[in-house]
Amino acid sequence: MDSPQENEDVDKIYEELVARSNEFYESGEYEEALETYDDASKLDPKQGLAWYMKGMTLFKMGKYDEALLAFDMASKLDINLIEPLLGKAYVHIKLFDFENAVSILKEAFIKCMDTQTACLLGLCYVLLDNDKEATVWFKRAIEKDKEFTLKFFDELYVELILKDENITADEKVAVKASIDKLKKKLTQ
Repeated sequence: MDSPQENEDVDKIYEELVARSNEFYESGEYEEALETYDDASKLDPKQGLAWYMKGMTLFKMGKYDEALLAFDMASKLDINLIEPLLGKAYVHIKLFDFENAVSILKEAFIKCMDTQTACLLGLCYVLLDNDKEATVWFKRAIEKDKEFTLKFFDELYVELILKDENITADEKVAVKASIDKLKKKLTQ
């Protein structure tokens, strides 16, 4: 059985490894980040944070299947972490699998009921051409934090739609028009 001091030492080293990995991640050095997140996971296989960040790194690298596996592992190790669910939802959105994204986001919303999750649900429903459900979720988001929600609309559109080379210019314009229509409707 490990002593309390040994547990504290492992926790400290784990946190240092994750912090170093995060620096690699932030600077776009994804291979180095993955290696260091792996080191952290091996050091303390019972913590989910390194697995979550490994999933985010794989997502940034376009390795979506591997990212989903990492997010699943993070969720299994720490059922209270909401971030792996959001990571999985982003993967499904990126893969145009909006039904699975909605399912995951609803699970996440039950856990935390935050503005970001409500916004993501609203966006998924926009992408599914379901303005009624999109309105429900965007209203929830606006009720929680109007300023954040309106900013989030624009940032999410840029990140998930505008930068995606698989979406045609006409589709991008249509999504933007739907979002702007909803924003106007919700802020009147």
